Amino acid sequence: MSWLGGLVEGVGRPQSEMVKIPLAALAMILALGWSWIPPLRRKQVLFTLTLLGLLNYARWGTRTPFERVDTYDLFHYYLNARWFDQLGYFDLYPAVIRVDHDNGGPKFPETREYMAQDETGHHWEPISQALSRGTEVKAKFSEEEWKLFSHEVLVLQRELKGFDSDKSLWAQMIGDHGFNGAPGWLVVARPLASQVPVEAIKWLCWIDPLLVGAAIGLVGWAYGSEGAAWTALFLFLSYSNRWPTISWSYLRYEWVAALIAATALLKKGRPLAAGLLTGWAAAARMFPAVWLWGPGFRVLLARFKGPAARASALVLVGAALSFAAIEGAAVLDIGPHLVVQHFENMEDHVSAEQLSSRRIGLSVGLAYDGKLLPKAIDNVRRAKIGSVQALALGLGVGWLVLTGLLLRHTRDDEAYAFGFVPFFLLTTASYYYYVARATLVVVHAGDLERVRNRLLLALLFGIELFGNLSETAWPGHRLFLIGWTAWGLAAYAVLLTAFLAREAWVSRRR
Repeated sequence: MSWLGGLVEGVGRPQSEMVKIPLAALAMILALGWSWIPPLRRKQVLFTLTLLGLLNYARWGTRTPFERVDTYDLFHYYLNARWFDQLGYFDLYPAVIRVDHDNGGPKFPETREYMAQDETGHHWEPISQALSRGTEVKAKFSEEEWKLFSHEVLVLQRELKGFDSDKSLWAQMIGDHGFNGAPGWLVVARPLASQVPVEAIKWLCWIDPLLVGAAIGLVGWAYGSEGAAWTALFLFLSYSNRWPTISWSYLRYEWVAALIAATALLKKGRPLAAGLLTGWAAAARMFPAVWLWGPGFRVLLARFKGPAARASALVLVGAALSFAAIEGAAVLDIGPHLVVQHFENMEDHVSAEQLSSRRIGLSVGLAYDGKLLPKAIDNVRRAKIGSVQALALGLGVGWLVLTGLLLRHTRDDEAYAFGFVPFFLLTTASYYYYVARATLVVVHAGDLERVRNRLLLALLFGIELFGNLSETAWPGHRLFLIGWTAWGLAAYAVLLTAFLAREAWVSRRR
């Protein structure tokens, strides 16, 4: 019965990413040829690709979706949320290093330094400092609390699969940037984490698949089954979804589910509900607030007159209401000083000095020269990216104004979904947040009779094809992957603007 063991175990991530390459290529071809393929046949091909994408995302087995968790991610988002009163935003690493050393550690290789955090920002400190600080943090726990916390640390570190499969992960984790969950995110995450013991942690990890599945269902309601299938196919093939796998952590994809669902709700004429979801996404991750750029610009252009302006105004009202309610709850829950501390922490986190090879953005593309760069980023390249950030900001603001003037000729859902573009232009976020391209996929796939949507949808899948090809062919060269991805997204922004300008010109001539 060796075949049954293979069915359970499945394949590794490198093999899964290799399969994504032809699937993404076929998706590109299908998008480009959509209007020339008989409706029944193209639907059959699309649904087959989506099913294959799902099986491949599950790595052709049951263990990946149903048994595995991501201990690296859960250290930050489960453990720190569960014990936030004692750990705050700065003390996760000292506390877990203290537990590790008190229990026969270090269990896994650790560097001489770890990434420390305090009010001054992120900086490297020796492990001895972590142990000393960890002793101070321990005093914030009662004896029973520290015993339980230590148990949870050891389960995540030593019993669940993760750090033992790649012994360098522990050193990588304590050199990361710590816990940065937004206060609004904590409003929901803390109660959930406090109710679920570490032994049942997989149950928490099913929240995200349920939310994403519900969002895809709303896409089916608003755009039809084909729109839902295209959206799901993108999520299964996206390089941005390689980590963490959707069923491996909790409340890591709730914000993108909210943005997808809001796009669908706008298509069905539910702007207030769309705004409420956007406010939640913004409270949970902050940057989703840029999806309000389109509705906001439409309100300004129309001066609150006309149905489009009224719908956009309701989106803004809904977003303001839910954001204010969640932030208010956060202030009551953790206190205003920690809310301010989070903003200061994130300001340092997104600075050029803290850039990692996982970040994408227009400034990364402007600083890239096309070379086959290695995986790690050095201070020279950080400085180069920092030197073009002002230029990137100027270009981004110019794009916002230029394209914003053209949004009166688009649907409400399109003006909203295009909010991904300012996210790319104005920030340098980690690649896993770029799953937010899903809102673009939704509106393009929803109307493939238009040349604009066929070409841009194909380009989006082409970027995914390149990401998986690069990771497969040049796995040690992430900066190469990130640089070319930034160039591809810049090309998308230019093409989108050209199409919007043409549509506006045609509309005026009529």
